[in-house]
Amino acid sequence: MTKIVIISDTHGSYQPILDVQTKEYDADYYFHLGDFCIPDYLMSQFLTVKGNNDFSTSFPNKKDIVINGLKIHLEHGHNYEFQINRNNYVKNIDPDIFLFGHTHRFYVGTVNNKTILINPGSLTNPRDDVIGSYAILKIDDNGKISVEKKEYPFKKEKK
Repeated sequence: MTKIVIISDTHGSYQPILDVQTKEYDADYYFHLGDFCIPDYLMSQFLTVKGNNDFSTSFPNKKDIVINGLKIHLEHGHNYEFQINRNNYVKNIDPDIFLFGHTHRFYVGTVNNKTILINPGSLTNPRDDVIGSYAILKIDDNGKISVEKKEYPFKKEKK
């Protein structure tokens, strides 16, 4: 089982990133989908792509990675072509999983009856709720995928 933590749109807030890393210490990968707005070296634990507010960064606008035989595409989601015709844009890239941020809204869906789209929302500036969010993507050894929405700040656990 591969566990991937996906966050986006933290806009200069570093402590929430550290909090999620601490809570999800057993993750195999950490992805940040842009608009981190902090120095690049602070993102060294993450596979990171550039957002529309990340002006002086060396991270790429897009990134593809293969995990457990599945092609995963990462980008921020502010690309004009993606905004105006999501289905064709995703179809042309042809990933198994398409990860994006930008909207500050958690979303899981499919495109073209093939590609799973995941937006983790925003840890610090949610536009769909009063509490921030991130996503946990799990891929088992047979390629079965599950996605879970997690809230931030974390709720206090009952004893």
